[in-house]
Amino acid sequence: MTRQEKVAYWTRQVKDQAGSGLSVRQYCAQAGIAVGTLQYWRRRLGVAHSSRQRGVADFLPVRLAPAGSIANSVEIQLLSGRRLSLSGPLDPAWLQTLVQVLEGPCG
Repeated sequence: MTRQEKVAYWTRQVKDQAGSGLSVRQYCAQAGIAVGTLQYWRRRLGVAHSSRQRGVADFLPVRLAPAGSIANSVEIQLLSGRRLSLSGPLDPAWLQTLVQVLEGPCG
């Protein structure tokens, strides 16, 4: 496959996933391609994640409890569809770093 054919193929895959209504994981499973490969080509082609294309922010605004209060639990759904459930008092800076690491290219 020539370079031009590869670019055309992956451009189509990225567009098809964005219009499919499926999560990246679901689409890749159905298409028989690796999630990491589709994400690589999305970045290489300069295409934002499909949720960004629909105008959905990566992070939604939240209201933090007053200092000193203890949250029982929090659940975060990552862009990949994975869910992270934590309990106990959480440091917002630590939580932000954790999410950034998990959403990174190797997370």
